[in-house]
Amino acid sequence: MKTYHGSCHCQHVKFTVHTTIDKVVSCNCSICTKKGVLHHRVTPIQFELIQGKEHLALYQFDTKEAKHYFCKTCGIHPFSNPRSAPDMYSINVICLDDFDLETESYQLIRFDGANWENAVSKLNEELSSNNK
Repeated sequence: MKTYHGSCHCQHVKFTVHTTIDKVVSCNCSICTKKGVLHHRVTPIQFELIQGKEHLALYQFDTKEAKHYFCKTCGIHPFSNPRSAPDMYSINVICLDDFDLETESYQLIRFDGANWENAVSKLNEELSSNNK
């Protein structure tokens, strides 16, 4: 496991995650597509908000189960609590300052979030495989 450091663009929001990034999820739902987010799930124990709680705003829609956090200053979406696993954090891998998408080795999982109800159980199976 490695410690990664993440932030929003203006650096008001900073966090760390302790994880092995071996799987990254690309979702085609309406919000993920528009945000351009790439997800990696971690447990609350693996996530620490270092600074910027007061700079975070919350966006929710539809079932209001997912919590989409973004920086009120620069608008960047660093993490969320996803509908598919609301007790976990979904880190936006693009916001990690020390993870290079071009050089790191990871499995890219495509999630059909546009058809969420039919796809969520398959996603949870894929993310939990090799973690048992």
